Amino acid sequence: MCFRVSNKRSRGFTLLEVITATMIVGMLSFTLYRFLTTQLYAIRVSQGVVDDRESLGAVVRFLQAQLGEMPPRGDNQLLGQANRFHGQPSDEMTWLCWAGQGVLTSAAPGQYRVTLAVQPVSDISKELELGLRRERLDAGAQRDVEFYARGTAGQKYNWLPLIHPMAALEIRYFDDRLNSWLDRWTDPASYPSLVRVRLWKREGDAPMEAVIAVPAANVQR
Repeated sequence: MCFRVSNKRSRGFTLLEVITATMIVGMLSFTLYRFLTTQLYAIRVSQGVVDDRESLGAVVRFLQAQLGEMPPRGDNQLLGQANRFHGQPSDEMTWLCWAGQGVLTSAAPGQYRVTLAVQPVSDISKELELGLRRERLDAGAQRDVEFYARGTAGQKYNWLPLIHPMAALEIRYFDDRLNSWLDRWTDPASYPSLVRVRLWKREGDAPMEAVIAVPAANVQR
């Protein structure tokens, strides 16, 4: 019996082939990692934008409810002051309301003076937040509403933070008698027909803008 001996020998991978395959797998893994991290970052940013818009939208809806409940008559029911902080608009709007949604609590008794404003988080912080200054009115407090609306130092109030951080707040008032927008409202016996609000969550962001009707302004005429 005769046997043939094959000249072919089993051949393994060379070192170069192993290195090449490893580099290809590494490049694919890195590409997949970059893709996944980019997508996750985009999702986080998108969700953050949605959350920011929702929080700003909640403030707009709160203002719509407050301006929609203004009484037809009354002195110093709505006042507005134009301010700037670090070169950005930092306006304030003050109104009177009873306990409930106006002061965001149902347990508080009496009438309150509420101011929507932007102010530093603390005395030593440069970060700003949007919130409500709430001060209960007593029998003699009604007369100094306009004085308080000017933001005079030394006034005591309860601060309720709403949004942090907050870059800027701009409020404008439409006066039908002048047919123009005003940067402040100082007429204690009347209302603007419209209030335009612009809110910036962060500096450089596009603002959320809303124009809110004041139904009580039509009753006055």
